[in-house]
Amino acid sequence: MEEKSDFSNKLNYERFTQYFHYSSARPLSGGDIIYVSDISGQFNIWRQSMAGGLSPGYQRMLTAFSDWTVRGISLTRDERRIYFMADKNGDEHYQLFTIPSSGGEMNALTSDREITYMLNEGALDGAGSRLLYASNARTRTDFDIVVRDLKAGRESMPLETGYLWGDASWDHSGRRFKAVQQFSNTDVRSFFHDLKRKKTTEILPHKEEAIVYAAGWTADGRILLVTDLGSEFRKLLLYDPVSGSSSKIYAGRHDVEAVCSSASGNRVFYVINNGGYSEVYECRPGGKHSKLRLPKKGWVNFSGIEIDAKDRRLGMVWVRDAAPPEILLYDIKSGKNGFVTESMAGGVPAGIPSPELVHYKSFDGRDIPAFYYPPAGKSGKSPAVLSIHGGPEAQERPGWGYSGLYQFLQKSGIAVLCPNVRGSTGYGKTYQKLIHRDWGGNELRDFDSAARWLKSRKDIDAGRLGVFGGSFGGFATLSCVSRLPSYWKAGVDICGPSNLVTFCRSVPPFWQRFMKEWVGDAEKESDFLMERSPITYIEDVRADMLIVQGANDPRVVKAESDQMVQRLRDNGRSIEYMIFDDEGHGFTKTANARKGFGRCADFLAEKLKG
Repeated sequence: MEEKSDFSNKLNYERFTQYFHYSSARPLSGGDIIYVSDISGQFNIWRQSMAGGLSPGYQRMLTAFSDWTVRGISLTRDERRIYFMADKNGDEHYQLFTIPSSGGEMNALTSDREITYMLNEGALDGAGSRLLYASNARTRTDFDIVVRDLKAGRESMPLETGYLWGDASWDHSGRRFKAVQQFSNTDVRSFFHDLKRKKTTEILPHKEEAIVYAAGWTADGRILLVTDLGSEFRKLLLYDPVSGSSSKIYAGRHDVEAVCSSASGNRVFYVINNGGYSEVYECRPGGKHSKLRLPKKGWVNFSGIEIDAKDRRLGMVWVRDAAPPEILLYDIKSGKNGFVTESMAGGVPAGIPSPELVHYKSFDGRDIPAFYYPPAGKSGKSPAVLSIHGGPEAQERPGWGYSGLYQFLQKSGIAVLCPNVRGSTGYGKTYQKLIHRDWGGNELRDFDSAARWLKSRKDIDAGRLGVFGGSFGGFATLSCVSRLPSYWKAGVDICGPSNLVTFCRSVPPFWQRFMKEWVGDAEKESDFLMERSPITYIEDVRADMLIVQGANDPRVVKAESDQMVQRLRDNGRSIEYMIFDDEGHGFTKTANARKGFGRCADFLAEKLKG
């Protein structure tokens, strides 16, 4: 009897997950590059040699975590050591570690997993002797800035307590540092502190709600500011802490989303967000601006921008619209660039259409931007999925969505619509603030308009629509299937709040101060919040449901999914429930992501295609 093969030509979602994720791509002045990647199945720090110029060489793993996830790195000025934070099984109680950048023994700097510690680039002073980080050790409701003397082991908290401080970094002299206070997603203030004078000064003090974000220092001691103070969009300023004056680098009808400056201080690189597409510019303060010549076709936006200590190269993670992201190195002097990774095993599956930027009208006449992923090679009427991003103050951008889920659905003959409804970022602060205290309100009417737009298309089968989302997108998915039940055949919720009262009460302690103005007051406005909660309308759900949850989720606790699942089962609804005991808010382990998103992919294909 002939033995059957383990392989077939049937479309398999796992084929779309056979690639590596990258972040924190930092070129070194000696030619190598350091980054964070899940090549090992978990996010670790890697160092890659460069065979010459922009040609990739040998990859070497510096950390070897299996349960811990590296979240962010900071290098000493001499690039000899890496300081980083990591958390275990997605619990978001980040701990601090250090390791030589050439590889070697790793040391833990903190070990209390009830406390969260956070650092970012610029956390080490020029001498590498003092470390800056934020900690909620004093009280779980606040984050304080801590200065640790690494030789003496002494710690101090030079800034006023009682706030959410973060994003601290040293200037090049090591005499001052900047830090940021966050009051909400649209209310951010920045300060710099002079250690010798023991004086803290606010940068651009103001009364109105605005973002004033100190993004980094220049070599000559000035501060790069990203701010929407007095404007609708986030502009870029250069601030002089001595005189208190500022000068404009960029101001326009697009948000500045990233910035870095050269070690010599004579160049600034910044990125603007043009409707979800990234544009990178170079300028000399007070001089001309030029757009970098970077790959165009298919390369649409990026994550992060870093420069080496000798101003030779930029490192970026570039995102493609129909293929996984890759690391790009850009030679500043010559303008040449090249990709130093090729992440997808076997190459990218062929025949995947690029997403299209579309707009549809909502109930109040507002234009809602969205990315539409058409089905691949499909004629006739196709099923469609409405995919809703998290945040909600975030932005859907074209790319290899949810570990290739979008592209798998396209190849399966299913269209995907990804709207940026009111509350999304990238379209001005007025648009962003429309979601405040209106969860389950007018943005739900935007989703209603999205469903109507899909139903109006001649190439879409109006009887086979699904809805999908994670975090806020999970809440929106639950809102859609319970409050707009007639549209949907299937729904997939990943770690979404189901009950806004219990959600507001269970978020991390340092989030509590946001909830009244962001979502609502759980003690005084429970009727209002229950009227907006999907669980209130559980009996109206018609769609078959899949709910996915991490047991260690600190943001949307497991009880949010538990109560939804129980109520659905009590009402005799079709429901699948996947729990990941070693995950938090989303996936950190490659195997779990393949299993979780794989079931989402198969579930949607089964329910919408039969």
